[in-house]
Amino acid sequence: MKRLVSALLIFTLLVSFAGCGSANDSKNQPDISSGASPGHEATETSTPQEETVNYDFPVTITDSRGKEITIEEKPERIISLMPSNTEILYAIDEGSNIIAVSDYCNYPEDTANKQKLPTGEQMSTEVIIGLNPDLVILGHMTAADDQTNQLEEAGIKVIVTEANDLKQTYEVINVLGAVTGKNEEASLLIENMKKGFEDIKEKVKDKTPVSVYVEVSPLEYGLWSCGRNTFIQEIIEIIGAKNIFEDIEGWAAVSEEEVLHRNPDVILTTASPLTGMEDPAGEIMSRPNWDKINAVKNGKVIMLDADMATRPGPRLLDCAEELFTAIYGE
Repeated sequence: MKRLVSALLIFTLLVSFAGCGSANDSKNQPDISSGASPGHEATETSTPQEETVNYDFPVTITDSRGKEITIEEKPERIISLMPSNTEILYAIDEGSNIIAVSDYCNYPEDTANKQKLPTGEQMSTEVIIGLNPDLVILGHMTAADDQTNQLEEAGIKVIVTEANDLKQTYEVINVLGAVTGKNEEASLLIENMKKGFEDIKEKVKDKTPVSVYVEVSPLEYGLWSCGRNTFIQEIIEIIGAKNIFEDIEGWAAVSEEEVLHRNPDVILTTASPLTGMEDPAGEIMSRPNWDKINAVKNGKVIMLDADMATRPGPRLLDCAEELFTAIYGE
C-alpha cells in the first residue's frame, strides 16, 4: 500500500506539470512566424469593459511536435489541458476565452469556474469535440498521439507544448501569446520574469551558498527527490543554493542514509493529500536521527508549493522569491 501511495505521489506531481524529461532537440522547440507583413504593428482597442487585444492574424507556429499550425483568426473558445499553459493564458489576459481546463488546473481561482476535463487515458475526444473549441492546447504528457489525431481530424486546431527549462518556458509563452493575439502581453510577461530572476541573482551573489534537499515523497512511503533537468533545480541555482542531489537525473528515489550523509542546510518539502500528513515539515523535524541534520537543527525545514515550483509558467518567479525570503530571511 505504501509503495502504491508513493507511486501515486510521483505520478500526480509529474502529470500536473510539464518539463520532467530531458530537453527536446532544437527542431522540436516552438517557433513563431506571423502571417502579418513585415513592419506590421498590432492594433490595440480598449474600453473600460473590454480587455486589450493585439490583432495579428493569421499566425503560424511550430509546436513541440515540430508541426506547423496556422491560426486564421483570434480563438474565442480555448480548451487548455495543462496547468502551466492555463496559468500562462491567464497571465496574458486570456482567461475569459478559456471554456474548459484539465482536472489538475487549480490556479488562479477562476479555474474553479471552468468546466473540468480529464486528461491522459481518461481524456474524452468526443466531449472536447462537442464543446466546439477554436483551439485546444495540450501538453506532451496530457494526451496520446491517437487522441490528438482524432481532434485534428475533426477539424480542431491543436497545439502541443513542452518546456523543460526556463528558456523553453519563455518560448511557450511566446507561442501562446502569438496564437491568442497577445504578443505584447507575452513579451512583457517574459521581460518581468527575466528581470525578477536577475534581481534575485544580484541579491545572492555575495551570500554563502547553502545546501538544499528537496523531499517529494516522505520517508513513510519511500524518499524521492529531484536533480538535473527539473525546474526546482533551476530555481535552487537562481537563489544561489546547491541541491544535494544535483547529481541525479530528474525525479528519483533516494535513501535516508544518503540524505543524512549529505547533511543539507535547508530541507524543502511538499504537502499532498495522498500522504495524509497535516504537518509534513513537523514530521521531518521529529524523525529519529534527523536531529543531526543542519536543516533540522536550525529549523530550516520549509514547505514548498509543488505546483508553483514545477509548472513552467509565471509562478516560477514567485517560487524563487518565496524561497529566497525563507532561506535568507530577507
